[in-house]
Amino acid sequence: MAPAPESAVREVQRALLRIRAGMVALEAESRQQLDAVATRYRASATNLLHFIALHRQHHVGLADQLHRLGLSSLAGSDSHVLASVDAVLAALHALMGHPAVADLQAAEDPIGSHCELLFGASTGGPGIMVTLPAEAARDGEDDGLISQLLEAGMTLARINCAHDDPLVWQELARRVRRASAVQGRPCRIAVDLAGPKLRTGPLPPLEGVIRVRPPRDRYGRLLHPAEVLATDCLAAIPPIGGDRGMAVVLPVESQPWQGFEPGDLLEGTDASGRERTLAVKAVEPWGLRLQLDHSCRFMAGLVFCGNRGQQLKVAPLPHEPGSLTLVPGDRLWLVANETAAGEGCSLADGSAHHPAIACSLPELIPLIERDERVLFDDGKITTRVLEAGSERLLLEVISAKGGKARLRGDKGINFPDSTLHTPALTAKDIDDLGFAVAAGDMVNFSFVHSPADIAALHRELHGHQRDDLAVVLKIETRQAYEGLAQLLLEAMRYPAPLGVMIARGDLAVECGWESLAQIQHDILRLCAAAHVPCIWATQVLDELARHGLPTRAEITDAAMGAQAHALMLNKGPNITAAVRALRTITDGTLKASSSNRLVSCLAYRSNCPNPIALGLAGS
Repeated sequence: MAPAPESAVREVQRALLRIRAGMVALEAESRQQLDAVATRYRASATNLLHFIALHRQHHVGLADQLHRLGLSSLAGSDSHVLASVDAVLAALHALMGHPAVADLQAAEDPIGSHCELLFGASTGGPGIMVTLPAEAARDGEDDGLISQLLEAGMTLARINCAHDDPLVWQELARRVRRASAVQGRPCRIAVDLAGPKLRTGPLPPLEGVIRVRPPRDRYGRLLHPAEVLATDCLAAIPPIGGDRGMAVVLPVESQPWQGFEPGDLLEGTDASGRERTLAVKAVEPWGLRLQLDHSCRFMAGLVFCGNRGQQLKVAPLPHEPGSLTLVPGDRLWLVANETAAGEGCSLADGSAHHPAIACSLPELIPLIERDERVLFDDGKITTRVLEAGSERLLLEVISAKGGKARLRGDKGINFPDSTLHTPALTAKDIDDLGFAVAAGDMVNFSFVHSPADIAALHRELHGHQRDDLAVVLKIETRQAYEGLAQLLLEAMRYPAPLGVMIARGDLAVECGWESLAQIQHDILRLCAAAHVPCIWATQVLDELARHGLPTRAEITDAAMGAQAHALMLNKGPNITAAVRALRTITDGTLKASSSNRLVSCLAYRSNCPNPIALGLAGS
């Protein structure tokens, strides 16, 4: 191939020199910020600034030009940007016949030592963080589930302070330490702070309803009547075996059961207002066995009258959690006052009345503006603000999962378009830090979104004399994602081990699921530039953990997660199998290169009588 024209080489050289000058300039501009960084992270913070400067500059086509010259395109240079640029510049000097360039920057990538500080000694693959269920604190003195998880490959045990209580957390931590010592398998404990609990408030409870449906075949033909056990004393019903399991128990007001006989018919209307007939199958000491051929909804106060003057009145039933059923176009209020949530609200002119639900952090309501989106229940319901005020927001439903979705209390709320200034560290988190500093090896900082949040956490840790406690920043809001570089630079001011968790569930809700692939890629690259270990979290092998069989997509997702330095699994009845599978997947991803796979495939082809079947004939 003919050598490249000197003009092309000089053009690329000029572009790289401009880029390098931009890196050096940003480093100089940020000298005060760099001086505040802990010595351990000084080189990492400098490389992060170089990475930012590189990507701020417009250099479309530069990678192709470098490829044509047979040089590195800088695609894999995130962890040592300036050294890579200098190496390419040296190669360009050589192409033009100039002497070697002196004082080249040495490539430096301390990510290995940073991972060891955060996660402990490497096991040869990514760490596996597992969220421990409360049941693991009550499964006998042999630490059953925790021991199984350690054997399967767990290296990080996560205790989530958003659930359970300090007694459960302490027992979980005690069992992890004990099982780890017994097995000789190191396992660090990560304590997850709950952060601001932005959720819907309770709705007025609904009257209890008991629904009975007799089984029918696919044509709608009755297979056999449904059985109802009517009683005024639930404790009096004796075990009835499988028969009892098929029946529905209906609480009724006290009755003289001797007034009924088998074959009596009781007639009345159910909760839907439809006429229904109940047939007395048998009279027992504790009540009646009833049969019915049609679906029936029972609620408190309904009366069914017998053909011989008897009456059967349904007793009060347990209330059910309140909910709102919403479809696109519906309107509702998000309010600061729980009392208003129960009553609903009208427009200022009284022209329309809409249901209302409260917000667990009412101080956020004045920060939300007209036309901003409000999402509920992990994005299942999307609304838009029609009217904003200091005490309430009028919302219109834009979309609902499945066309109709039910909104209940204690469901998450997201404000993806809003800039919120609430502190990430709550009063509860400050209390929970007492447990974290005593029992944990690291603290996962939820809903961090500003440098001030990080400073506040470290002030609390300093007060506990735990400046050494590792801190993992959970990136779960748009604000945190867009300001990640500043968050990292602030966190690097402290010498404690540092990590980042990609909380993909909340990020997908905040930023849109269609953007998640790019977002997680961006976070991985920015963390690589800052030499900060990264944890890949949310729904990793979730179907396997919950239902025992993974989807093909989540297997691929787990393999992609091997790019990170640890992966996090959530709870589920098959969590041990999920840990074992994740270790197999990540180990296989790292150990088996594509060339080895291809060599294996070609070796098989050489013994195959029909190589066309492999799709490799003529390759």
